[in-house]
Amino acid sequence: MKKIIIHCGMPKTGTSAIQVQFAQGRKNFLKHGYDYLNTGVDKKAEKGGISSGNGFELARAYMPQSHPSSLAKQRKNITEKTRRAIHNTDCHVIISSEFFSATTRPLLGELAASFSDLGEVNLAFFVREQTTALVSSYIQQIKRRGETKFPDEFSSDFDIQKQSMLLYNSYFTELSFHIDNANILAKPYELAKSNPAGVLGLFLDMIGAKIPLEDLPVDKRVNLSPSPQELRLLIEVNKHEPSKYFSDMVVELSYAAGRSNIYAPQVILPPEVAKKVKTLFHKENEDFFINFAKCNNIYDNEVDNSSYINLRDVTFDATVMVDVFAGVLSRLDKRLEKLEQTII
Repeated sequence: MKKIIIHCGMPKTGTSAIQVQFAQGRKNFLKHGYDYLNTGVDKKAEKGGISSGNGFELARAYMPQSHPSSLAKQRKNITEKTRRAIHNTDCHVIISSEFFSATTRPLLGELAASFSDLGEVNLAFFVREQTTALVSSYIQQIKRRGETKFPDEFSSDFDIQKQSMLLYNSYFTELSFHIDNANILAKPYELAKSNPAGVLGLFLDMIGAKIPLEDLPVDKRVNLSPSPQELRLLIEVNKHEPSKYFSDMVVELSYAAGRSNIYAPQVILPPEVAKKVKTLFHKENEDFFINFAKCNNIYDNEVDNSSYINLRDVTFDATVMVDVFAGVLSRLDKRLEKLEQTII
């Protein structure tokens, strides 16, 4: 039976990297029986950039009409277009977007039902341990929303009642009530660190795709997190309201220079906050690993106070700062050169 895999990308779980690898390796995946549908909405991913996946339109069609990004009024047409694409391929189908995870569980159920007659529908998710998810949310606010608060200020009003998506067992249990003819696939993103093919390899293992390692595209580093030193720098720079492109440049140059690592945990959450968060989610995580992840509970560990980094205490090494700004200036110079060539 044809599999229809709908990848619901949770925040900071390698979604952009997976989308880039599928978009750039589309022809090769077809040879192995998997069709990352060419919907024409992920051109950025084909060029190695951050996109919202080939399911961008479909996901928005199943968002509540009140959501500013909703395409609910076009739901029927977009669904029919996707159904035709699924019907016309002999391969298993992969559709991905982070917007799927942003919609309601009843609407995800409706989405799954709309394709259930065409094959076996699977809703695929990666999750992150809640303290790292909170840190990732904070870093994303720095990169995309000009956040200038320090971690303790950002997390001071943390309310578990407002974090329903982090209550993984409850989230997937409720979702299961809304889907009759679909499967829920869920794994902890952290397992990607030990997978030879990284996050893409973990995803393929989760959906049961047996593709040789040598046939997989190179693991892409997109939407990375800055190092603690660069986080402190961006907090200061954000006070001057820079464009989003500035933070992207800093992060890309950071990885290229070896100052950050794709899987390195940023231990910038105060230990007392981290302990509180772990305690709040302890039972949820126990049940999630038993009922859905079906693997060892890798979130059941103690907070390591010794590795905590207080961003207020981070100092700026002159050599690193020269390297950062030299890289930024060089990148800006190249952009200016391209602009001049366009004008001429």
